[in-house]
Formats: sequence, structure tokens, C-alpha cells
Amino acid sequence: MLILVSGGAASGKSAFAEELIVRSGLERRVYLATMQVWDKESERRVDRHRAMRAGKGFETVERPLDLAGVTLPPDS
Repeated sequence: MLILVSGGAASGKSAFAEELIVRSGLERRVYLATMQVWDKESERRVDRHRAMRAGKGFETVERPLDLAGVTLPPDS
């Protein structure tokens, strides 16, 4: 299953998507992180997102570029 959650910057997309996946019952949870880190503010945002995912069972794939080249496990 593939679900795309879109919205504006800092609109709660990540929290919404994480909760959706946690409630889905899927055992294998892959988080595709696409943010490109440019400065200290973006570093803080990435750190905050990592902290939000902690303990929720996500495998994180960091891929800010070349999304077409990403292969995700079919059971995730």
C-alpha cells in the first residue's frame, strides 16, 4: 500500500502520516524522509521529526534526491 500525504510546510503532515501508519497494523513501517538539509533550521526540523518517530517502529530511508531510484520493501 502506498499513501501520499501532501500539504504545506509545517502543516502536520508527518504527525498525521505516522499516526495513520501506526494505526494500520502494518508490522514493517518505512519512513521515506525526503527533506534536504540546507541550514541549522532544517537540521532542527529533521532532528524533531526523528524524535517524533522514535519508538514507533519505523525504518527510516533518507532520500532527498532521486526518489525514482528508491526501492521500498513490499511488506511495508
